[in-house]
Amino acid sequence: MSVVSLFPSATEVAAALGATPVAVSHQCDHPPTAAARPTITGLVRDLEDDPETLDRVVAHDDTYYLDGDALAAADPDAILTQGVCAVCALDAGLARRAVERLDLDADVLDVHADDLADVLANVERIGDAVGRRDAAAELRADLDARIDAVADAVPGGDEGEGEAGNRPRVAVLDWTDPLRHGGLWIPDLIRIAGGEPGLVAAGERSRAVDPAELREFDPEVVVVGPCSADVDEAERAARDLLERESFDGTAAVREGRVFAMDGTAYLNRHSHRVVDTLEALAAVIHPDRFEADGSGSEDAKVRRVGRAATR
Repeated sequence: MSVVSLFPSATEVAAALGATPVAVSHQCDHPPTAAARPTITGLVRDLEDDPETLDRVVAHDDTYYLDGDALAAADPDAILTQGVCAVCALDAGLARRAVERLDLDADVLDVHADDLADVLANVERIGDAVGRRDAAAELRADLDARIDAVADAVPGGDEGEGEAGNRPRVAVLDWTDPLRHGGLWIPDLIRIAGGEPGLVAAGERSRAVDPAELREFDPEVVVVGPCSADVDEAERAARDLLERESFDGTAAVREGRVFAMDGTAYLNRHSHRVVDTLEALAAVIHPDRFEADGSGSEDAKVRRVGRAATR
């Protein structure tokens, strides 16, 4: 079966199931086998200087274009696309228009997710779409087991019962200027990891948060992972935020529990790797119960932002 993936989350899942796409989006960078495939999308602004590419465009919006020649050459049986965020990747509507215009015999799957349950269900949906149903069932079972292991280890389990006062208030920021708190599956991950999400509800989209609102919430743990940022960029964003706004009175700053997280790998994609995110969050929320992923090392995907950054 020939599979094309138009966004990174689906590419990651398909590859994990043994169905590495034959062509991918320009944003697909994991795993390396997928990143080496031909790219089939690009940024619209690139077209201003590339009339040859403009001639090949089969669909585009204000941000992305889809290369019709490349899509036709791939001759896919299945196209994996998304409807979560038109800013993050080319969306399902453009993919469907491209299939119609090129008269391709391909199924288009919108790998949508509003919460963690959707993310997990998508593993099996993708498995069905790419002919890897058994592999998907195996991966889903492994993910469920890892989630259960985290939930069993946090104080009071993932429902927050039991050890009162031992579920820290947690803020996960996926943008810092202006402030935005991660939504959709992120609040689910915070809760299962033993934290208390209070600024965005599960299933609610990422939303703007006023600095005063963040101070009033008084997070005990702050995780900064801007969209499409690696851990170095996230650390710079966290330091800039702490220099720009006074959060010295919050528990997270007082206790030195502000962290930079690789937004690309951990926070901004809804692939099976959200369980890696869960385990990473658990390690910074409850370091006494989970082994941190090298949060002090220079190459870690999670890094503590020290008190020196707080004025």
